[in-house]
Amino acid sequence: MIKSLKYLLGFFSDVLQMITSYLPGPIGYILRYRYWKRRLRHLGHDVKIDVGVYFQNPRFISVDDYCWIDRGVMILAGPDKSSRPRRLISNNTFPLEKGMVYIGKRVHVAPYSILSGIGGLYISDDCGIASGARIYSFSNHYRSDEYPSDRKYCFALFVEPLRQYMIEGPIYLGENVGIASNVTILPGVSIERYSFVAVNSVVTKSFAENSFISGNPSKRIKERFEPKQSANNTNSHE
Repeated sequence: MIKSLKYLLGFFSDVLQMITSYLPGPIGYILRYRYWKRRLRHLGHDVKIDVGVYFQNPRFISVDDYCWIDRGVMILAGPDKSSRPRRLISNNTFPLEKGMVYIGKRVHVAPYSILSGIGGLYISDDCGIASGARIYSFSNHYRSDEYPSDRKYCFALFVEPLRQYMIEGPIYLGENVGIASNVTILPGVSIERYSFVAVNSVVTKSFAENSFISGNPSKRIKERFEPKQSANNTNSHE
């Protein structure tokens, strides 16, 4: 009887989440804000959560003030406690615990982006993440680092855990970082403030402040913002 009651309550909770997640218009925004305000670790002021947004393990996710989480965005959080072997990548700039996701103030995450913070994800203030971006702090690897010739390892989730090999490392995006459409960022990466990642890039390593990043694998092409010129060095057109 108790088990049946739990299933029934779970069913009604799932129906409520489905209705809230996909209700269009201004009422939908209000209901989603109130619904997730009670479930996320933190939800700031004037946050816009669009239709079809999915939060996995919301108690590990914080979204600060004036953000827009756009249509169809998936945000995954919570540490992986499985027995799957993995490569762990440290990241000294990541200030939170493993599995935590923090999205700073005035951040826009555009439609159908995937933010996997299972290994940890920190997005600083004033960042923009364009549509279709994929940020993975935790991912399957194509083979084992320890046994690279062992063909038992699979790039699949439904095989036995010991036949999977994972890569895990927190990701840090500094203040005013721009991530263009269809960018992929892999575990353990830090992108320091004022940097920009160009369309379709695959970021496999960390980059310093004020970098314009492009390519697969990505490279620092130039500075994003040119150095400020002093008044004495500025040419006059008068």
